[in-house]
Amino acid sequence: MDVQPGINRVDSVYSDSLDGVSIRLLRFSQPEDGVFVGKLQTFRLANAPHFFTASYVWGEKTDSKTTIHLNTGPLPVLSSLVPFLHMVTHHDDFDDKEWWWIDSLCINLTDGHEREEQVRIMAEIYKRAKRAIIWLGEEIDEGSDCTGAIEFLHYLASLQVAFSGDDHAMRSNLEDPEFTKNCDAVSSLLSRTWWTRVWTLQEFVLPKEAKLYCGRKSITRGKFKSAIYSIFLCSTLSNEFEHELVPRKVFDGAFNRRRIHQWHTKPYSRGISLVSIMAYLGNHAATDSRDRIFSVLGLITPRDRELIGAPEYTSSTEVQFARLVQSFWNEYRSLDIICFVHLFNRYSGSTDPGHANAVPWWAPDWRAMIDFASPVPLMASQSASPHIGNFRPLRSTTWKAKYDAPGPQLSKNANVRFTVNLKEMFCDGVILDVIHGLGGLDGRELRCQSFVCTEEGHAMLQSGDDQTRGPRSNMIPMDWLQAIARSLVLDRQDKYLCFHAPTDYINDFLRLCHACIDAEPVDWSFSTWFDQNRKLRFGDQNLEDIIVSIPTADPVFPPKLHRPPSYPMHRSNNSDFDTLDNFLSRFHDTVRKKARRLMVTNEGIVGMAPCRAREGDIVAILFGCSIPLVLRRRGAREAWQVIGEGYAHGFMNGEVSSLTKRGKKSTYRFRLV
Repeated sequence: MDVQPGINRVDSVYSDSLDGVSIRLLRFSQPEDGVFVGKLQTFRLANAPHFFTASYVWGEKTDSKTTIHLNTGPLPVLSSLVPFLHMVTHHDDFDDKEWWWIDSLCINLTDGHEREEQVRIMAEIYKRAKRAIIWLGEEIDEGSDCTGAIEFLHYLASLQVAFSGDDHAMRSNLEDPEFTKNCDAVSSLLSRTWWTRVWTLQEFVLPKEAKLYCGRKSITRGKFKSAIYSIFLCSTLSNEFEHELVPRKVFDGAFNRRRIHQWHTKPYSRGISLVSIMAYLGNHAATDSRDRIFSVLGLITPRDRELIGAPEYTSSTEVQFARLVQSFWNEYRSLDIICFVHLFNRYSGSTDPGHANAVPWWAPDWRAMIDFASPVPLMASQSASPHIGNFRPLRSTTWKAKYDAPGPQLSKNANVRFTVNLKEMFCDGVILDVIHGLGGLDGRELRCQSFVCTEEGHAMLQSGDDQTRGPRSNMIPMDWLQAIARSLVLDRQDKYLCFHAPTDYINDFLRLCHACIDAEPVDWSFSTWFDQNRKLRFGDQNLEDIIVSIPTADPVFPPKLHRPPSYPMHRSNNSDFDTLDNFLSRFHDTVRKKARRLMVTNEGIVGMAPCRAREGDIVAILFGCSIPLVLRRRGAREAWQVIGEGYAHGFMNGEVSSLTKRGKKSTYRFRLV
């Protein structure tokens, strides 16, 4: 439920004030063209008659000149809602005896308390509705032509059944100009604003039934989901066609809603993790940024609802985002939520929003927008961490690997404290080392939008000082190779982070590097990376020296890049992972999609760092966080800024505990600002 500041309401139109158990319902008709008459009546939600809910975009405009004439006076209607009212009063699917719950009409938006009370029960309203009516606008609307889109979606919904899994028959049937034209209409439909507003997600997911309308044409939610899956299957029949039919950026909004609906309705579902769904909605917009939290209350777990508490709009956005970290710690005894600063921070976007109203450096700033919503955006989103969670396919229920950098003992000694004003946070931990060198990245398919990186680039960075002669700085080439190869895939076989990387990945990496040195044809994703990083130093050698010193006996047949689809059409019943996972697909996911840079520290620790990391930043393990963090010193006093999460090979599973016991590492009191 967006709220526009220019909306005007006369309190007298609403004859009473709503509490937290009642709603107003509207009944309306259009006895003559352009004239709406109606009736508002208050009901206890538990005893309300059958009613429809309306899901729509409020839009930039405020009230139109159109009103609904009530006994208590005229009720102004939003400009974006007027075409919807016309559709309803002329469509055979509805009659003037129906009751409706339409947020901008049924809530007194000038009453802040009433608004908070209605937001608190919003999920229950949608769950109790007879059906949600989703309004996507007219077929031709402000330069967007969706003519034929709904009819084509009906056709796509039956496509899987028609071809019974015959990939080639399906594809050959689609290769004609008419199909492309229809895909353009669907692309226009999926480009509309409704798909990227935070409030519309639960309006799509929660109701028992939902139907999408574009003009007078409609399709049920179930058939729409089938149609979206057909588009996905048609787009992934072969690698070169992936997401060709509908642009990926607009396709994701619909596909992600399909997946969230699956997670919400799966048997024994207890809700979805708050943090995972907020990250998944990183490409969604909200008029009031606090609604990034409140708009998903109906979808999340009971524990997460408890830690949020009742919706309130008196505290500022930055206070609420900082408080969310504190509440998350109090509930789960985990600081994994701060890893999301990696994606959601002041420097994430293409422009600097400035110091005003900034959140602390240790709290994710959920106002930041990201272009692509990944089902597993961070290591903290690993499948083994239900308090964070992710949106892997429902079939991917098994996991056998877990990151736990502090280990079970040290995680109990985090000693976390927040200042009263929520400006600072304190936590015990260990400084692993200082970053000495960072690998380079080129911009092709790199998911980085930061204006900082645009200005400074992603060139290889290396300190001019010699590396410390620590135990790791003198490793033999094969040890370096293993650490580098496993770091480049975050030591995981699959993008859902369920399984340890196999040893084959090390051999694949070696073969690919040799192929680059020998000028053999290698996938662009890897070859350009190797060119950027061949001179990165590890101890007294660079990457190319290490590779040359380790011959490979096998013929050089570098594997082609395969990016496994989220929903492969065919899957072995006994397989716990996607058979298309390989070193190159994991490398591409880590380096390109997640924009991670290969790093080496003064003492020779190898790992991966955020693209905004710099030499001189530290790699630390906070005892309250399962993932190592890259931190930067701020100011004269010993204060630290969170840059993002880091992978530190050999320190991801509690190894630091033995170092502290042996006195090799000391506990440090971190002051995060």
